[in-house]
Amino acid sequence: MKSFLMIEEAPTLISPTDAALLSLSPEIDIVFLHGLAGDRFSTWTNSEGEFWPQIIADMFANCRVYTCGFKSSKLSSLKTGEGTSIMDLGSMIADGLICREVLAPKILFICHSLGGLVVKQMIRKCSDTADKDFNELGRSCVGVAFLATPHQGSKLASTLNTILSNGASKQLAQLTESEEELFDLNEYFRTHAVRKEISVKSFYETEKTWGVQVVDKVSGNPGVFGSDPIGVEGDHITICKPVGLGAPVHKSVCKFIRDHLTSKDAGGSPSEEGQQGQTTAQDKDADLGNENPSPSGVEMLSDFEVFTQISEDDRRDLETKLTASDRAYLVRVAQRKKERFHMDLQRHIGQPAAVARYVRLMADVESRFNRHVARVIAEGRDQAEVDVAIQDYVLDPCVAVHSTNDQAISAHAVDGALYYLAGNCHIAWDND
Repeated sequence: MKSFLMIEEAPTLISPTDAALLSLSPEIDIVFLHGLAGDRFSTWTNSEGEFWPQIIADMFANCRVYTCGFKSSKLSSLKTGEGTSIMDLGSMIADGLICREVLAPKILFICHSLGGLVVKQMIRKCSDTADKDFNELGRSCVGVAFLATPHQGSKLASTLNTILSNGASKQLAQLTESEEELFDLNEYFRTHAVRKEISVKSFYETEKTWGVQVVDKVSGNPGVFGSDPIGVEGDHITICKPVGLGAPVHKSVCKFIRDHLTSKDAGGSPSEEGQQGQTTAQDKDADLGNENPSPSGVEMLSDFEVFTQISEDDRRDLETKLTASDRAYLVRVAQRKKERFHMDLQRHIGQPAAVARYVRLMADVESRFNRHVARVIAEGRDQAEVDVAIQDYVLDPCVAVHSTNDQAISAHAVDGALYYLAGNCHIAWDND
């Protein structure tokens, strides 16, 4: 049954209107993948009858455009159950893409809704497997554009379940049960995208679909460094059906494609907008305010990845650590400050300069704590002495060092960084 599905839903090549313009050596393969209850054609066709993949195929003569699909009615859970799981879909779509007759050196995905989760699972499969063809497909991925993809499983299930037909209810309920797996998938992808330099563009709808905003700015945020979700004036159904060449989401996706083209051509003509929009590695590092661009930029991204992941050294949560050091009275305040710091970091995640400031602050807090405060703790000093060390060696110096004429930093923010690092298992107030 799976082989039948794979053949039936194999990638479909969308040739330019003038078939003679089909590239024989494409620079990029652009793959459209629909979402839940959609299909490879109607998902991308607007009210004027315009088929978006066709428009893209006509614009980018040095690319090949494909649509991929899957039967939503056969979707199952991430774990077990009847039908096809998201893991199955990821493998099936990867296998179909590997079997293309002509393979471009780079591949870029444009996904709607659940299609984004499938692509993330496909990328993970390509990374984890020992299959060399899958590995090569994963390495060729240079970008993913998420159109109204909810990056939390519960959000996907609870909202779509209110607006879709009863026929999808069983599958949505199973997705709800798999919330932990979807959270794990998102954590994997946001780290993998940074490490492998996969560009990510995210869009969310600003209008309601039958009374419900399916994907908002929060749920549409993949949490990937440099990707700030962009609002689109449309609902969950129309966000992937831009009308006309002037539609903002269409123009944004076109620029996203041009940014990955060596020639920067669209339809065979140089694009001034594409050239102006091109960001070089030096530009990205300059945005971070680094005098020595490349090493600093790489180091900053590495630190960002470390600090936002849970360390393996001490996996106790924040409450446990505070309680173990006789600071249970601080739990409520500490958790609130930690969450506030996390929210601020996520809100600015699309702004490299802002994220760099947060990373420098966290690095300084960790370094000062481990250099000065950890020694006081190791010597068995009492709680008051530890608190004085934190104030003198961490809080006060960080406020002074990281405040500028344009932007002051408060002790509250440094506290938040301290509790955030403790919550992610990087520091503790005891010797355990």
